[in-house]
Order: sequence, then structure tokens, then C-alpha cells
Amino acid sequence: MTIRRTPDDFFVEELLNDHVRAALALTGDAAHSHVVYELTKTSLTTPEALHWLAKSLNVREGQIAYAGLKDKHARTIQHASVHAVEQREWPTELQGENGRGWSARLIGWSPAELSAASITGNRFTIVVRDLTNPAAHDMSRRANVLSLEERSTAKPDPSKPYVPQPRRLLMVNYFGDQRFGSARHGEGWIAAHLVRGEFEHALRLSIATPARKETGDKRTFSRLAAAQWGDWQILATQLPRCPERRAIEELAAGKSFREAFAALPAFFQQICVEAHQSHLWNEMVRTFVAERAAAAAAEEGEARKSPGIEAEDPFGMMLFPRAAGVEEHVRELVAPMLAPETKLDATWRDIATGVLADRGLSLEELRIPGLRRPAYGDASRPVFALVKDFTMSAAEPDELSSVGKRFRRTLRFELPRGSYATVLLRALGQ
Repeated sequence: MTIRRTPDDFFVEELLNDHVRAALALTGDAAHSHVVYELTKTSLTTPEALHWLAKSLNVREGQIAYAGLKDKHARTIQHASVHAVEQREWPTELQGENGRGWSARLIGWSPAELSAASITGNRFTIVVRDLTNPAAHDMSRRANVLSLEERSTAKPDPSKPYVPQPRRLLMVNYFGDQRFGSARHGEGWIAAHLVRGEFEHALRLSIATPARKETGDKRTFSRLAAAQWGDWQILATQLPRCPERRAIEELAAGKSFREAFAALPAFFQQICVEAHQSHLWNEMVRTFVAERAAAAAAEEGEARKSPGIEAEDPFGMMLFPRAAGVEEHVRELVAPMLAPETKLDATWRDIATGVLADRGLSLEELRIPGLRRPAYGDASRPVFALVKDFTMSAAEPDELSSVGKRFRRTLRFELPRGSYATVLLRALGQ
């Protein structure tokens, strides 16, 4: 199974909620001081696209707010609001120059800047390629395991074109691997070293662990830092100018590894903590699903039908139960993100304690000694996500495949805010 063979194979459209749409005005005034653009981008990260938007509008990047990050290797539509601090004409259409893959369209004026709460979710259209015939059939089997709708027993009419019927799927709401970019190359979680006070190890993972896909200044920086680690005076003069360089300059000035890590960009520091916290959440929920599956198997015996799905993932096995067997009250469960202040109820207490103990940790130890920030925040997340309006096309020949007879299938569906399409793809066999 291959995804993202081309950017158009992975299309994501952000869905503004009804309240935000209803509040949009046609023109700006004192009550509507945020101009809202619909931003379309291809092969750009969200920060990159916002940089070019700010440059085209001649505003500071800090004046722009957005609801969420979108994939780089995709075609995406999202929204950005610009705080109009001065009265001026705002362009209704913008286009990236010199082949830069973005455009923007003014859709209205909002009384407040956009945030994650401004959207209900995302709509996806994903072309899955390079499928063997058995793999294409297995996708249907897996979708049926996740389906909340009864499967039709009627045979399709071969004289009529196949039209997939929308249905609802239920998947475990794991964090996807996009969340774990700071888990550097199999070398571990940066924040796991931070909570143990291992600041040199954490800093080295952050800026001096080269990655195969790095390019430009980032590639030069990580390779130089790895090769010259410890020679702070030399590195301080040789490294490319970028925000991460400040950490080396702190060391060259005689500061500690803790102070050097604290000099890294605050956004990166927090991402490191959130990646580790998300991994702990995934492990806790996977344990919950596994325990429920074991209990159900013991009750129903070895003949139990359709036990669920096991999906391999670089950041831990993902387990998905048969959706029809998940009781209504279980579908509504939320699981806490683990933090020192987290209050664990009976559902999660033993599971969370066990997950942390396996890593030599406790809730109280999820703090970084000597630093107020970054921090493990107290929050929660739904255990399950409802996949709406899911359809999957019939298998068709993959016109881009160069390996024998291969097929493609097109998936269309909606996910709630914060849920990952890549997790659904894992469940379907990726």
C-alpha cells in the first residue's frame, strides 16, 4: 500500500464550524477586525505557507492565526485569520509566485482570530496505490471490522456501475506518527531524558542527531554539531545562523546543558513534551483495548467472530476492536493526557500507573527539573473517533504502478478535529 505518490493523492479540507461561518461579515469594521482567508497549499508546511501569505500581505507573521497544521506532502485547504491592525484594502485573491504552491481567497471578516476550536474536523480524499489483489480485498475486510453499519448481503448488480454507500466507522483515536517527529530516528523520546535531568542527551537528540531526509542548513547544522560535539567555541563560529544555534552559543559562554536546552525555540521544546505525552496516551489506550479484547475472548471463547485488527506502527502496535462490539458508553470514554496534576479515575488508574512504571516513571515525575517550561499539561482526549461518510471505491488498475499488476482505491471520509487519517490507514492495512 502506497499513499502520497503524488500530492493530489492526499487531499485534506478543513471544515469551519457553523458558529464561525455564521459570524463572518462581508466587510471589516470595529466588531470584525480579523480578515479570514481560505488557504490552499501543495507541498508546503503550514508555517511555510503562512510565511509567504504574511509576506504577500505585508504583515507580521504574528498577526496571523490558524486552526491547525496540515500535511506538507499533500494538497490541503485550511483557514487563516489576519488581525487587521490598520485600515487598508485587503486583496481578495492571492497567488504564490515563482511556482510556490499556495493561493489564498478572502472569505470574510471575523470578530475573533481563528483557533483549533474554530473547526469541527477535516474532510479527506485519499488515493491508496500499489495494492495487490489480496491487499485490496483485505482493505474491505478491515473496513467491515470498523463499520458501525450492518453489511449488506445483497449482491451488486454487475450491469450497473459500483457506487459505494457512505457509512460510519469507529476507530481508536490514537495519535498518528506526525505527532512524533521529535522521537529522533529510533533514539528515544527527548522529553523522557528531560524528566530525568539528562539535558545533554536531550540536547544532542534535538540538534545533533542527523536525519536522512534533512536538507539545507538543517542538514549542515546537525552534521557539524554531531561531528564537533563538545567543541563549543568552534561550533559557535561554524554553524549556520538559525534559532537552534543559540543553544550552542550558550554552551560556548559557559552555560549548562539545561540552560542551553532552554535556549531552543519554545515551540520545539513543547513539541518534545507533547510527543512523549501523546506516546504515553497511545500506550495507555492500547493497553485498555487489549484488556477489553482479552476479557471478551474469555467470555465468548475461541470461536469469537471478528476479534478486531492489529496494526504495526513504528511507535507501537495499534489495536482496533470490532466496532459493532463496542458498547455505547465505551464509545464516549475520554482518556487523560498524563501530567503531574492528572486525577485518574478507576478506569485509568491501574493502566496509567503500569504504563509509567514500565518506563521507570510516576505521574509526579513528569516534570522537567529546573525548568517551568516546557510542561506536561493536564488535558483529555476521546478514546474513539467516529469516521463519518466513509466510502471506498472499487479496486481499479493503478496507472502509476511500475510493478506488475497493481490496483488503487479512493477513500473519502470526515474525521473530527485532532484525529489522524494516517491512523485510519494503519487500521485499513498500511
